[in-house]
Amino acid sequence: MDIQLERISLDDGRQLKERINQYWSDGADGYYKSVWESLHPGTLKRKWQEVLKESIGDEKAKILDVGTGPGAVALLLADMGHCVIGLDRSEEMLKNARENAKRLGLPVDFKQGDAESIPFECGSFDVVVSRNVLWTLPNPIVALSEWKRVLRPGGTLVVMDGNWYINLNGSLKNRIWRSSALFWISIIEKRNALHRRGEPDWRRKLPMTFRKRPEYDIELLNELGFTDINFRIIDRRRFGLAEYLKYGYYGDTFIISAQNERLDKT
Repeated sequence: MDIQLERISLDDGRQLKERINQYWSDGADGYYKSVWESLHPGTLKRKWQEVLKESIGDEKAKILDVGTGPGAVALLLADMGHCVIGLDRSEEMLKNARENAKRLGLPVDFKQGDAESIPFECGSFDVVVSRNVLWTLPNPIVALSEWKRVLRPGGTLVVMDGNWYINLNGSLKNRIWRSSALFWISIIEKRNALHRRGEPDWRRKLPMTFRKRPEYDIELLNELGFTDINFRIIDRRRFGLAEYLKYGYYGDTFIISAQNERLDKT
């Protein structure tokens, strides 16, 4: 695979980023409500922390959560005792993340920044984590290169994501399921999920949208020199029936862990 072919031009990438940023900023309040339940004591919070622990381990770490949104992953990790910085391009998302941190009394530092141009020095973090972010980026290979750069030698990269649109468009059952799920989400989360029913046209221009994953992600990580690359599928039913009924039409998600190269390798 020629990595250069995976890059979108700077001008096109800049325009895409602005459209994507506006999309997430417009939906920040809805997304804020959708993740709040996972931050409360209960099954959903416990299960997500179990998933994170399986990839990160018990040792306390300095962690960067890229594309933090309203801070769900960052706050779950901070609650586990890690030192966490959350990074996001959208100020609207960051406003909600800071409010979540304040409500929960958790010391997470939230900063504005671009996932493809990380505003930190090389080797700054023990772990870089992202959830449902890589598919939204115009140049995922650039992003992964940056995440590798800010990882210390031997540090861990954790990527959580899914085949969202391949699964959604894969069957009539999933499309019907999605229609009913949006109705129930509106009731359960007390927000109008139906008004965002139409999918943004920019998704078709992104390199990851219709790739078969995690196979494609693993190719990129190998190209960049990551080692000990592993993945596992996360069954959505693990998070409880309500979560499965709301989002199961997207199919199962996956989680990849990989190690940055060590300086002392022989």
